[in-house]
Amino acid sequence: TSFLPNISGDLKSIIESGVTADNEDMLNPRDDALFEGGWVMDVGKLERDTKLKVQKYGGLGYIDMKTALYGIPSSGTLKLWLPYETRSSTPPPDSSASASKYFNSIVLCEVNEKRGDKECNMLSNVSFRVGGVDVSSQRSVSQVKGVASYLKKDICIRLQIPEEAKLRARNNGLGVDVAVTVTGTGVTREDGACSISHVIWENL
Repeated sequence: TSFLPNISGDLKSIIESGVTADNEDMLNPRDDALFEGGWVMDVGKLERDTKLKVQKYGGLGYIDMKTALYGIPSSGTLKLWLPYETRSSTPPPDSSASASKYFNSIVLCEVNEKRGDKECNMLSNVSFRVGGVDVSSQRSVSQVKGVASYLKKDICIRLQIPEEAKLRARNNGLGVDVAVTVTGTGVTREDGACSISHVIWENL
């Protein structure tokens, strides 16, 4: 997750590349130039405005912040690496086997914020690769319904793991690569950039 406060499972731990380096305070607006060539960790306008208002009164107990990675077509490809989390009772994974043998599915969730009708559509404005294989077809990407929603909008999608998907070694472990690219030419920050706030994967 990218939401704050974060106790465990920081989204940054699975990012491999494609994110713009930015050390500014989250409450400072991001310049458009930051989105050229990289996804950006940011918060929505309503979230930022609300946080700034309550800070004047000591926060009023408003301790969370809905941060997320935001991308537009010019941001390029966001690359994630999801580790296979071994259990003490199971043997280590076979590096030559298909990723589908060890990963059941991958769920990506958008930030839950109110935006307009022209906002990014994760099903039609984004392409995905899992384990080096394109999974952008409607058969491989589906909406997760009735589990996570905001203002009656379902905000999570599920990526299937294709048989051809490969595992890759990193940090003395094995995992699967996930690449995310905004392909919808009409996606803009003004109308609502694509966002990823949570990544959930199920090991087999």
